[in-house]
Amino acid sequence: EQAKTPGKESNIKKKNEKGFPLPRRYSGGGTVYQDLGNTNFTFLSSTTNFDSKKNSQVIIEALKTFGLTATISGRNDIQVDGLKISGAAYKLAPPRALHHGTLMINVDLTALGSLLNPNKLKLQSKGVASVTSRVQNLQTWSDKITHESLSLALIDAFCAHHGSDRVEPETLHSGDLRKEDSLTKYYEAMKDNKWRFGETPEFTHELEGRFESPMPWGTIDVCINSKKGQILEAKVYSDSLFPNLVEALAESLHEVSYDAQGIDLAMTRLRTAAEQRGEQLEQTHVEALAKWLKDSL
Repeated sequence: EQAKTPGKESNIKKKNEKGFPLPRRYSGGGTVYQDLGNTNFTFLSSTTNFDSKKNSQVIIEALKTFGLTATISGRNDIQVDGLKISGAAYKLAPPRALHHGTLMINVDLTALGSLLNPNKLKLQSKGVASVTSRVQNLQTWSDKITHESLSLALIDAFCAHHGSDRVEPETLHSGDLRKEDSLTKYYEAMKDNKWRFGETPEFTHELEGRFESPMPWGTIDVCINSKKGQILEAKVYSDSLFPNLVEALAESLHEVSYDAQGIDLAMTRLRTAAEQRGEQLEQTHVEALAKWLKDSL
């Protein structure tokens, strides 16, 4: 949820009242509720070998062990019987790629429903009235699914998928992680309130939209400060699974004219910035973004 403003998709007041911390991650996607009923997974690979669908297939194969038929839904969900049991997010930082997500085993759905405020456009796109009406715990279908049993099934499915011998997991404790200076610095940076809550100035224009076609890639809020027809500052918040696109968009809009020509210049900057980082932007995403911004002028 790197590019999401915290109060947009979560109830900050209730979180504080219940003593829930509010971490913020570097990857894309929306806000996630976490408790001990949630098991998390991570796939690390090179960007060349990154394939989110193959990773998701490993999870689907693991769930077959318990007699469940799961399917990939939309851009980042896995569902059983039409109900979401897993959501994922990605971070592509060449030459490495990260794909991580959740597996709801026995999550407190009441707490989840009270602490999350999903974007209304997102709910409308799913055809549901609330976040809890579209999610379900895996133990609804099988009480044999626990963190331990699912973890073992995932290891077996991963090894089978890659044709490798059984790999025994390595357990890392917090004390082990604190011995790594780079991880300690990363942890301290993530704890900083400026990172967790951001700095949100007042804006003269706020645009909100959701992109479903030609493929669903998320909701987006663009906050613009403009004066005398020029964009002075822009902040972009999104649950997009392409956080690099969101970051680059805010920079690209800086000091362009607030008109169609300025939007075209920003899109050119966006493509150039991606090329300089060795990344590829989906042309359809850029075109959809440009059209939406122009239509919102």
